[in-house]
Amino acid sequence: MERYKITNSAFHKFLDDTGRDCFASLAMTNNYVSLRGAQRRSNLTVERFAKYGMKLVFAGMILWGSPWDFFGAGRLSRADAQQQAQTASVDPMLVPEREIAGVKKEEMELAESLMKDFPDNANALVVMGNVLERHGEAVKALEFFERALEQDPNRPSVYESMGWFYLHKGQYAEAIAHWQKALQIDPELPRIHNEIARALMGLGRQTEAIEELEKDVQISPDAGMSYFLLGQLYLQREEYEKAKKCYEKTIAIDPNHTNAYYGLFTLCTRLKDSDPARRYMATFRKLKAEDMKTLKDRNDAFGDLVRMRKGASETFLLAGQMYGLKGDVQKAENLLTRAAQIDPINTDCLYRLAYLYLMSNRATESLAMYKRIGEIRPDDPLCRLNIGILLARLKRIADAEEAFRKVIDLAPELSNGYRELAQLYLTTGRELFQARVLAEKAVALEPIAVNYFVLSWACDVNGDPENGLKAIEHAIQLEPGNAKYQKVYDHIKNKQ
Repeated sequence: MERYKITNSAFHKFLDDTGRDCFASLAMTNNYVSLRGAQRRSNLTVERFAKYGMKLVFAGMILWGSPWDFFGAGRLSRADAQQQAQTASVDPMLVPEREIAGVKKEEMELAESLMKDFPDNANALVVMGNVLERHGEAVKALEFFERALEQDPNRPSVYESMGWFYLHKGQYAEAIAHWQKALQIDPELPRIHNEIARALMGLGRQTEAIEELEKDVQISPDAGMSYFLLGQLYLQREEYEKAKKCYEKTIAIDPNHTNAYYGLFTLCTRLKDSDPARRYMATFRKLKAEDMKTLKDRNDAFGDLVRMRKGASETFLLAGQMYGLKGDVQKAENLLTRAAQIDPINTDCLYRLAYLYLMSNRATESLAMYKRIGEIRPDDPLCRLNIGILLARLKRIADAEEAFRKVIDLAPELSNGYRELAQLYLTTGRELFQARVLAEKAVALEPIAVNYFVLSWACDVNGDPENGLKAIEHAIQLEPGNAKYQKVYDHIKNKQ
């Protein structure tokens, strides 16, 4: 068991550093990692996990069905259709119904084990509710959610799930009440204002629905569906300029949003603007034909299998988190591994496995996980950053340099790639002048302590102790208790 020597604090950090809503990319490195825009969403600490429980949102599916079911007949998205095709191509002899039954049985057994191992635990109750809901037992699921709230009422995700239950029963006011409770706990939750707007539209309260959708796009600027619904509502009110801007924003976020083009066609037709109307109709017909082909070609059984895999994978992921918090690292790894087997493109599982391997000194296995993530998310700068750090640790310097340059290409507005490449050059004694240029760029982008530290180092090795001293003084001002920075300051000061 030597390989599982992980301190409690280290493993809690593994569980703490989550992002991308609830299950996130991890900055799995001993270095400071800042991803700016992602940081506001990367706020699920261990305490927040205990407080809020597990989000029941995954891969575009919201509890009680897809968020698009209410307006879009619940068709598979293009992404789901593509994954469905991938699933079919892996094993064309697979009988989806048989695998669905097996996964459901395995998932329910895990949920029951959680109830035994974590009696009267709100997290276990939420997991059981989630599993029951996806297995078609919504009323029983609601009972478990209510029990979870008795244990801990500060769980916005549970209120959100219950809101969808009441929405599907046509009880719009009850749905709104539950979603408003979620917002009372966390006013910055994404999607909730959108969901309230849907219920308000069902009640015919269009003005209030617009207000809610406007709030949602303030919280989530990439909420394409909220912009689309705003376009629809403004079109109904004959506020054509506002409708046009909302449809255009929808298309900027999702260029293949079929109905947004139809909205623009309708708008231009009403305004007797015939040329744009023809263009929008042509695009609409093209996308509609693609949608119909996807609908014709899809295999509903495989679609159900895809959705079941996604849901079950999340259950195993959440169970892994719970056992990890309990200190059972072996069990946590087994569950995370199984989560990744059930849904091989669930990068949240892979991120957690990568970090677990890193914290147990299994750098090669950690690197393998990151490479899998990179294949799934080739444009993820955080993944490339961690690949570079691990390659450097494994002394694969040329590969590490290439990885850091890729980070800079993918995210030139972030300081991480510049800083790490500068450190690589400084550590290996190569390209020292370029290291200083990179460090200066990192500080210009983000004047944080670690960037000033690297700049100080670069100035010093380039024969400029004066500016090196100034840089380390900035670092100490930002982190006055950092012993390493003080040691560097003393070193440069004594050389003068």
